[in-house]
Amino acid sequence: MTQALSHLFAYIENGTSAYHVVNHTEGVLEAAGFKRLALRDNWKLEKGGRYYVSPFPTTLYAFTIGERGTDGQLRLAGAHTDFPAMKIKPDPDLNRRGLLQLNTEVYGGPILNTWFDRPLSLAGRVAVRKEGGGVKTLPVDLKRPCLYLPNLAVHMNRGVNEEGKPINNQKELLPFVMLTDEKAEAHPFRALLAQALEVPAESILDYDLCVYNPAKPSLVGWKEDFVSSPRLDDISSCAALIHGLIEGGGHDGISMVCLFDNEEVGSRSKQGADSALPRLIVAKIFRAFSKDATDALSAAADGYFMSVDVAHAWHPNYPETQDITNFPLAGKGFCLKSASNQSYAWDAEALAFAADLCLSNGILFQRFAKHSNTKGGGTIGSILSSQIPMRTVDMGIGLLAMHSAQEMMAKADQDSLESFAKAYFGK
Repeated sequence: MTQALSHLFAYIENGTSAYHVVNHTEGVLEAAGFKRLALRDNWKLEKGGRYYVSPFPTTLYAFTIGERGTDGQLRLAGAHTDFPAMKIKPDPDLNRRGLLQLNTEVYGGPILNTWFDRPLSLAGRVAVRKEGGGVKTLPVDLKRPCLYLPNLAVHMNRGVNEEGKPINNQKELLPFVMLTDEKAEAHPFRALLAQALEVPAESILDYDLCVYNPAKPSLVGWKEDFVSSPRLDDISSCAALIHGLIEGGGHDGISMVCLFDNEEVGSRSKQGADSALPRLIVAKIFRAFSKDATDALSAAADGYFMSVDVAHAWHPNYPETQDITNFPLAGKGFCLKSASNQSYAWDAEALAFAADLCLSNGILFQRFAKHSNTKGGGTIGSILSSQIPMRTVDMGIGLLAMHSAQEMMAKADQDSLESFAKAYFGK
């Protein structure tokens, strides 16, 4: 177990929702001597300082100030805290013949059939009314298999292996909770939630609860070459960037990691990459050194942004899905991604800068490009580089079974990505 893998496993086990990814990150940063800031305050920053701010509970910005401060280079990197899953709808109770189920909606683009026939749990945040008025929010992670989605038996679905079967989200994504009395109370789920939180059921005003796979990450394969785990997209990037920032030592300018929410649904939210927050955070840093927003954007033009999100590793059973000359292999290093339509942000100078950094530090890397007949996915790279005009390149670890409830990667690739983050944020 390398240091990078230990970091990743801790992030996976603690990061059961976007809220919990940020909460774990705060703990890691506090232990490393980072000082918490409030967005609404005027910041007093010092050269050599380490800081972080969490404007909303699912997003976080951590940064260090080098010896040249805002006169040095601006180096940013970003990843996302959310992952494809199901979320619990308001008033979700379905009490059918003594079986309690929950009404859900799909978040992002999960491979839905991978969520069946496995223990599931719930994590997120609950908003409750305080005694006498006012609202407070409480974190929740049930940390146990409290939900289940059983498949229909093959005897009643004879063509499932040969023909497949589309999933009706509203009909079939209704996880089982427990056996109950058909005449049970009107809102049994709220009562269960209140019991878990030790609050009155009537005090619960709203919640944001994510169904997650509680399986722990594990090393698999005859020689344990692979990691099998939920939420590798994109917690693998969060872990590498935060620990790279902490251990890299900081270069002479501004080093910053941005962890965004809502990437899986387009990033257009107050806590997403497509918001005013990144520009505001950078502007506040420059203001602390008596410079304005124009100075910040001018400095950005000479800086770099690394958009760190996962890539698609070559799958030997489906070689036709990959580009014919650019296909990343598991265990050969993280991927530098490019797409001429900028769905993966890149420019030749930024990519060359990243490649040179790898070559100078003996870090394994490889190139990824999409098959010309496929649209592929997108990332925060082009979004943020249009908000803060910087030289940008997309990168990330090659995964198999991306967006499955249980994804897979080569363990060596986490080492290469965290090593890159240390070098990027290093002196």
